[in-house]
Parts: sequence; structure tokens; C-alpha cells
Amino acid sequence: MPETESLTDRIPQIQLSHDDRYAVAAEFLKTFGNPNPTLLGFLVSSYELGALFGAVFVFLLGDRYGRRPIKLTGAGVISIGAMIQCTSFGVPQFLVGRIVAGFGLGMMTSVIPIWLAECAAPKSRGRMIAMQLSNLIMGLIIANWLDYGMASYPSSIQWRFPCAFQIAFCICVGCLVPFLPESPRYLAKTGDLGLAINNLAALRGMHPDDPELQQEMKDIEYIVEVEQREEGTWSDVFKDGGISGSTRVLIACVANALQQLTGSNVMSSFGPYIFQHSIGMTRHQALLVSGGLQVFFFVSSIIPWFLIDRVGRRRLFLFGSTGLGLCMALSAVFVGVKGNKSLGYGAAVMLYLYQTCFTVGWMSNMWVYPSELLPLKLRLRGAALSVVFQWLATFLVVEIVPPMISSIGYKSYIVFAAINVATIPIVYFFFVETSKLPLEAVDVLFADRDGKRPSIFQVVRDSKNKEYMAAVVSRLHQEAETQVGYKSDLKAEVIHAEKVDA
Repeated sequence: MPETESLTDRIPQIQLSHDDRYAVAAEFLKTFGNPNPTLLGFLVSSYELGALFGAVFVFLLGDRYGRRPIKLTGAGVISIGAMIQCTSFGVPQFLVGRIVAGFGLGMMTSVIPIWLAECAAPKSRGRMIAMQLSNLIMGLIIANWLDYGMASYPSSIQWRFPCAFQIAFCICVGCLVPFLPESPRYLAKTGDLGLAINNLAALRGMHPDDPELQQEMKDIEYIVEVEQREEGTWSDVFKDGGISGSTRVLIACVANALQQLTGSNVMSSFGPYIFQHSIGMTRHQALLVSGGLQVFFFVSSIIPWFLIDRVGRRRLFLFGSTGLGLCMALSAVFVGVKGNKSLGYGAAVMLYLYQTCFTVGWMSNMWVYPSELLPLKLRLRGAALSVVFQWLATFLVVEIVPPMISSIGYKSYIVFAAINVATIPIVYFFFVETSKLPLEAVDVLFADRDGKRPSIFQVVRDSKNKEYMAAVVSRLHQEAETQVGYKSDLKAEVIHAEKVDA
């Protein structure tokens, strides 16, 4: 049945044998009145649409709230969406559930990288993001194998239980997040400097009076003061603001969109096809091996833990784009030649190498990069806008990949190979190096020089110069000491004078 194939192909989480896939698809289709393939496709992509709306919400209103409240609210919204889905008996209810759950996910994906980047130390910031994304992949593994295991159960519990199971993780979020510290940078921005320095001390494992901690806090206060000289609104993401704000937001948006345009959905969609038709595995074997590919994806995600803060962002982006382009091109050759089992094995190897290049070069790297690049004044709004671009690109890819595979088959690889190759000059000329820099130092890097705004090309060149970047950090410390340190000394003198008068 065309409807069965459409459902199972468009919902990659359902990785079952042929008979089981038909059973779960038939049960799902029966519950929702056998919707046509177009509606089935929209039921899948509506999740991305909801996530886009969630990111837009954070873009417009997110700066009114802290990082923790947004994450907690997002988890609550996902739970509501999951309950609506797992109790659905009609398309409208299920569609609403998908959009609501996606809305919550869009909120969380907008704020989590920012919160983590603002709390982590510069030398380990990338590793923290990479470890968080390994947990994300573990969630994908759990989802895939849960779907596979539920195939042996009769009735609609096959799909209702997986829909409901995500609530368990939302409960974990609700129980644990209240015990985590709010971002010191957000607190400094809202004027709660006392709690900001206490949270920063707890995160660094230092005493609040430690000189190194005091210097970091002064840097934060200085940048907050500089950025708050102009009243901030959502429209600031389209303005220069003295710190190349609009340029930095645009780069963040491009980075998020490009990550989705690397072709990861093509690879995951073609996985079972390659194992079955190019190597000769049975359908059941092909799906099991595809599940093993997810495990390999997780193992590969551990590599950035040790590379991302040592190698730097730009080099990993360039490595990823080069590797992905090569894997796509070779896959087109291996899959395009029919009847050669050896080339089929080569295509399978490309799948595994692709996962390594993707997670090392783009997945972990991309999630930390916008948070580092954006100024505090625009960080949440700019990151939310970049996530909007991410979900737009995801929605586009989810919509075009199935018909692309049906229409041009293995040539889909060539399209995405070209996109990855085109990404290389974009990264080389426009992506600034931000690894190991204090977040506030990036503002200094983009600031005016001798009364003139540096071009993005000049900023990129300077960011690769270690001596120049050391001077940028030193300049940040000096200006923060001059501005914030002077005010702190003056405040201490006033307090002392008041005590003497008393």
C-alpha cells in the first residue's frame, strides 16, 4: 500500500522488519482514517513547524525570563504535546499534539546551548556542549530501539507508548533543573550582581574573592555596561549596534541552516536501502544494522570531547564539510553502480564515515558556535533566530528528501555533495574563530578600530592570529579594570565614608 510505505519512510524512528512495519503502519493509519501521503508527510514535518514557532517565541519574548524558566516551560509544553499525541483518535488532535510538542522543543533548543555556554569556562566550553549532544544521540538510540521493541505488541500501544515515553525525560528535567544555577551573565544583565558572582563562584569552584573570579566578573560587568548604553529590542538583531551585531546574527543563522543542509537526512534515509539492496542483506538485517549505525553515531560523538577545544571551531567546520562532501560523492558512485556487492560494502563504509565527519565537524561544533559568536545583548534573541533558520532548513529537508530519493535516487548524494563543497569557502571567509575565548572578548574583537568598523574578512584573519587574540583578551581585562574596578573602588570609599560619619 502506498500509504504504508509513505508512513514508514517519512517516520524514520520506526525501524522494524517488513511485516512489523506494515502492522504498526496499518494500526496507525486505521486510527487516523487512512490519511493520504501528503497529510502523512505534514504530520511528520509539523513537529519541525512547532519547533520553529517555539524558537520565534523565545526570539520575541525570551529575554524577559531567565534561562532556567524557559527550559522548564519548554519541558512542560513537550509533556502536554506528548499527552495530546498518545491519547489521539483523530488527525486534528494528533497534529495539535505534534505542533505543541515541537513548540516546547523549539524553546529548549534555543536556550540550552546559550545557558551552557554562559556557564562553562572558556577552556572547556566546547567539550561541555559536545557531551550534551552525546546525551542527545543516546536519546535517539533509545527512541529507535524502543520503537523496534514495541513492534511485537498488538494494538495501538505500538505507537502510543513511544509517544508518551518522552514525558519521562521531561519529568527528569523538571526535577533537576531547579537545582542548577542561573546563568551569571543573565543575572549580571538584569542587575543581580550578588547572585551572579555567587553562581559564577559555584560554577568555577572558587571563592567569590578569588582574583581570577573577580576579573571574570569585571569583564562581564564591563560588557553588560557597554551593551546596555542603548535600549535593547528584538529589532537589534538587524542593527550593527557598534559590535557588528547584525553580521554576527547572520553568521549564526547561516551556521544553523548549513548544519541541516549537510544531507544527514539523506544518509539516514538511504541506510536500510544500502544494506539491503547494495550488500544483499534481508530487510530485517538491514534495519538491525541501521540501528547499529546509531550506536556508532554515539561513539563518534565522543571524539569531539577531546578535539573541539584543542583544534578550534573553524578547522573542525572545514574538516566536516570536506569529509561530508567526499563521503557524499563516493556514495553516489558506490550506490549508482548496480549489482556490485563490493561497492555496496563501500557505500556502507561511507555511511559510517559520514556519521563521524558530521558529529566531529558540524554537530557538536555548530551548537556551541552561535552562543560564542553572539553578544550578550543579542545572545538569546540571535540564537533563537538562528534556531528558526535551523528548523526552517530541517522542515525543508524533511519535505524534499523523500520525493528527491524517489525521483533521482542515488543522485541525491550529488546534490548534497555540492552543498557541502560550497560550504567550505563560506566557513573559510566568514566564520570567526571563537575557541577558548572569554565570551566578552568576542565583542572586543568586533569593536571599532581607530574609529572604523573592521570588515568581517579582517576580523576572521585576526581571530586566527594567536598573538592578536591574546592582545584582545588583555585589552578586555584592562578596560574592565578601568571602568568596573574604578566604580567598585569609588563605591567602597563611599560606604567607608558613610560608616565614619555614622
